[in-house]
Amino acid sequence: MLLYCFRGIAGEALTPDMMAKLGGIAARHFLGEGHDQISVAGDYRVSTPGLKTALMGGLAAGGMTVHDLGVLPSGATAAWGKHTALPTCMVTASHNPPDWNGVQFMEPDSHIWSPELEDAAKAALDRPFDWPAWDSGRLVERRTDVLDRYIDWVADMADSAGSLKVVIDPGGGAGIPGAQRLLERLGMDVIVINGEPDGHSRVRRSEPRPEYLEDLRRAVVQHGADIGIAFDGDADRIVTFDEKGEYVLPDYTIELLCRTQREPGPAVINVGVSLHTMAAIELMGFTLIPSRWGQTFIAQLIKDNDAVFSAEPDGHFGYPELSLRGDAVCSAALLTSALTHEDRPYSEVIGELPAINIINDRVEWDDDFLRHADEVQAWAEERFGEVQRLHDRLIMARSADAKLIARQSPFDSTLRLSAESYGAMAPQQMLDDVKALILG
Repeated sequence: MLLYCFRGIAGEALTPDMMAKLGGIAARHFLGEGHDQISVAGDYRVSTPGLKTALMGGLAAGGMTVHDLGVLPSGATAAWGKHTALPTCMVTASHNPPDWNGVQFMEPDSHIWSPELEDAAKAALDRPFDWPAWDSGRLVERRTDVLDRYIDWVADMADSAGSLKVVIDPGGGAGIPGAQRLLERLGMDVIVINGEPDGHSRVRRSEPRPEYLEDLRRAVVQHGADIGIAFDGDADRIVTFDEKGEYVLPDYTIELLCRTQREPGPAVINVGVSLHTMAAIELMGFTLIPSRWGQTFIAQLIKDNDAVFSAEPDGHFGYPELSLRGDAVCSAALLTSALTHEDRPYSEVIGELPAINIINDRVEWDDDFLRHADEVQAWAEERFGEVQRLHDRLIMARSADAKLIARQSPFDSTLRLSAESYGAMAPQQMLDDVKALILG
């Protein structure tokens, strides 16, 4: 079974023959939109070269000229597509385990395919496919200049006022070597750990959760660095540590980015971002556009509202002048640049910001939240001033000093809960109450 962005186990759900057929299906779609060229990049997963080669073969046999970009951060791939006004594709499973892989197709404006487009392609995979005639085939051509161009674009965006000592941990992933080159271009003193390609995720897990980043925590303190930065496998999520080796909530990163590196305007902000952070960036002049989880949904809101920034609480931050998707390498450049405008250490900058009182919980569940959503919504409406049903399986309730989120991904059965409070309702009690309602 293939999940979002065609993700699955390599060699089982994703095979070279399936990838070739997917390339032909995608070529038919893009040719129908008037595009006969596509750029394709990948990450360092062991399965990526074979799967990517098969995909490019299918795209070329389907009638598209294919520009092979090699290994790139996903943000650089998306930015290249937007700047060239050509479709792009990234072969990656992002933060998933090393036996997984996947495919992210992007339209010429860098918008990741919608669920409707993905579902149509998945349905086509189950049907016979009629390949074009032999003389419709096109070439696969290698490009090596894209990372240089991307570094130029981001360097022009960054407003740096000095230099920092920075430890970066790409985790053996696609952030190599672009993050180091970009930060050094901005004048930073960069130390790299886990900087060799690692398609087996041996040096650390690809998902940049704080508990997997002990190497980075220690390296920051050992080297007397000002900040530590980690990426996931395709470098679209960023996690940071202060100079003491303490984990920094991504919500604080959002506020710092907006202080000096973003001009106010509409900002697409995931509803999981803290109440304090939302209030802070509103005071800076940003107009908040609430969003559900998912890069393709965020991209649509960016386009609909001509947004200047986007953020999710897991470290996906987006810069629409570059592309419509999260970009951790650009985020590293802009965050370090933001900190050069401060006259105190990262920990003191964070220490002056209001404490964020959020508890997140995940419940492994074999039920469907849709069966309980109306009851949860009615319960929330009795307790909160505002309740939003952002889609069938996502409810967000908030008051002046509290917020509760209950949601279920359409791709697994996990129940995800988040509670935040600065008043009479304790976050843990909020979680206990909604779990009692749903789970009995």
